[in-house]
Amino acid sequence: MTDAVSTTRRRGRPPTGEAGGEVQSLDRAIALLEVLALSDGLSLSEVARAAELPTSTVHRLLTTLERRGLVGHDAATGHWVVGVGLFRIGSAYLRIRKLPEIGRVLLRELSHGVNETVNLSLIDGEHLVCVAQVESHAAVRAFFRIGGFLPIHASGGGKAILAAMNPEARRAWLGGDQLPRYTEHTHVSRRALQADLAIIAERGFSIDDEEHTPGMRCVAAAVLDEWREPVGAISISAPTVRMPPERIADLGGQVKEAARRLTARYSGS
Repeated sequence: MTDAVSTTRRRGRPPTGEAGGEVQSLDRAIALLEVLALSDGLSLSEVARAAELPTSTVHRLLTTLERRGLVGHDAATGHWVVGVGLFRIGSAYLRIRKLPEIGRVLLRELSHGVNETVNLSLIDGEHLVCVAQVESHAAVRAFFRIGGFLPIHASGGGKAILAAMNPEARRAWLGGDQLPRYTEHTHVSRRALQADLAIIAERGFSIDDEEHTPGMRCVAAAVLDEWREPVGAISISAPTVRMPPERIADLGGQVKEAARRLTARYSGS
């Protein structure tokens, strides 16, 4: 007579080696979706070659994904494409994404790297509103209250967003030909501002050269959505003594790169 030996399985974790095949299949299926997302349609052999998987394995996985609506198959061409089900899943992210939350770590990294105040701003009506900020630890530093408003035409973030807009949207935001003056450096004519915006679009970042507040400079770059439309701007602000002309190019390049990274995180592109 043999003794029966019972084993107790720990909850929530399969025994070693169990479900390993399922995990591998999941990883491969995701890889196929990534391959198809980069194309306008591929044949079975092309998908297999791009994913570096056997054709039989790829066909099995694609058929499963097709049943879920995540990929589609065009019988006329034999091409496989991403399916509308994948769009439904992906669009859930659009409902919950919040630019300040997505950019929080990046803003902190940028501020610590340059040791200056970094802001994230959005356009609200006729103004620019600061929605997130990481302050510099310097004794004398730029400060803008979160939730505070700045004029679009006389702020680094505002001009960066305007420069990234399509011409029709930009004309709607600018309004009349005469713009309010805040300092002797403020652009008060639409023509002067448009000339500055053309330079900003070419350079990739804006410069607020004491245009709103005497003694303060700012560089900024626009953050874009998946349609390449501006949704906000990252800016670095500092007293003019710490942002001389010879430092502007370096800070401008850094804010431009930060905006590119945040655009990628926000839009997925």
